[in-house]
Amino acid sequence: MTSPEPKPLLTRDDLPLDAIAAICRRWGVREMAIDPSESRPLEWPDYVLEDNPFSKIDLYLIADFGPGKRSWGFKKHHFDVVDDLQQLLCCQVWIMDKGVLEMNVEDGSEGARQQLDGRDVVYTAE
Repeated sequence: MTSPEPKPLLTRDDLPLDAIAAICRRWGVREMAIDPSESRPLEWPDYVLEDNPFSKIDLYLIADFGPGKRSWGFKKHHFDVVDDLQQLLCCQVWIMDKGVLEMNVEDGSEGARQQLDGRDVVYTAE
């Protein structure tokens, strides 16, 4: 039995940008961007990780939570934004903290630089 083609990740054209902006304003998110460098992990027929949460992600985002709201360690604030987005979009969302990526760039991470440079900003606070 062959597995169906994996569902593509969501893009800007799939998103209700006004509703996402309202969520960002509610939680004080300063910037929200799509992370096009991420993708679903490949399915390995001879190695299957049970319940791999990344295989179910539909949208990878990068968020600037502002000073004092770093989400690294997944504080409640981070999960509030994720929960609201998942309810709105009816899909699985993963958010990476922009501040963490910036720290990784300072430490010399080329991958983090590519994520920041390639992000597609869908919301910026005024």
